[in-house]
Amino acid sequence: MPRVRVNGVPLHFQRTGAGEPLLLITGFTISSAVFEPVLDLYAERFEVITYDNRGSGRSGAPLRPTSMAELAADAAGLLDALDVESAHVCGLSMGGMIAQELAIRFPERVRGLVLGGTSPGGPRAARPALRELGALGAGAAGGWTDGERRWLGEWLFSEAFRRERPERVSELLRHFGRHRAPPQGVWSHWWASVYHDTTSRLKDIQAPTLVMHGERDAMAPIANARLLARQIPGAELCIVPGSGHAYLLERPELSRDLLCDWLDRRPPIAAGEPRGALAARAEPLTRALGLPIGAARTGASLAGLTLDKLRRRDRRVAPDR
Repeated sequence: MPRVRVNGVPLHFQRTGAGEPLLLITGFTISSAVFEPVLDLYAERFEVITYDNRGSGRSGAPLRPTSMAELAADAAGLLDALDVESAHVCGLSMGGMIAQELAIRFPERVRGLVLGGTSPGGPRAARPALRELGALGAGAAGGWTDGERRWLGEWLFSEAFRRERPERVSELLRHFGRHRAPPQGVWSHWWASVYHDTTSRLKDIQAPTLVMHGERDAMAPIANARLLARQIPGAELCIVPGSGHAYLLERPELSRDLLCDWLDRRPPIAAGEPRGALAARAEPLTRALGLPIGAARTGASLAGLTLDKLRRRDRRVAPDR
């Protein structure tokens, strides 16, 4: 089992294929085994690097909490350990949150940036509707069946895909059930997600960015994709038709082709410019304080959102005075 020690934690990784490096970052508590059904597709063009985040899968799970800043530093450290100067980066779901932080904190490591089924976080991000949460929560109450989280299919795949290809759904769900995270990993990923908020910093992303989102995503509302595409300079929005949150697995060939077509329409993408010397020197400190800084950013976003609502209310009331 290939492992490398990064920032004091052993990380499981895998390299497949040849070509430009493509770093795939997986989501909340899920091991990189979820990418196995599509690795060969991407390996036809890229050297694909997959890994398990700290706190999940086959990687180490420290007892202390983590943050998106630390998870992003792990991604950069893994590239260092593998002697990869920079890579295209594709983050899915929580992996997209890590990818945002990686592009902001370590722009020199990122070529093209693909943000899939993800969110900028914070109070300005859209949440699933109560109706959707209720239905999904009712399914979750069934727990594990035959080693699969069958209820998870409602979060991940479109209704049509589940109805028309139930055997394929069951097969894919088995990958989500492999290498389950320990309790401390689940909690550390939870708090890292709660205090992820890049809304005010999306403008700092240098990398050419493709925001991909499943048209039928029940887990991450599509409004988040539009917000990311609007706030990241020059970003392009791509909706994968008919697919759910796990669009990469539900429509694998189409998803791969959309990503490759986006790259082919551009000149070769170089990595971004490093941040200034002061920001680079401060990075380890801000990383260590990732959770409290994230909480402060979330609080500032909430205050700004409240002020915006008050201003809009005052504008509506003003003509009647």
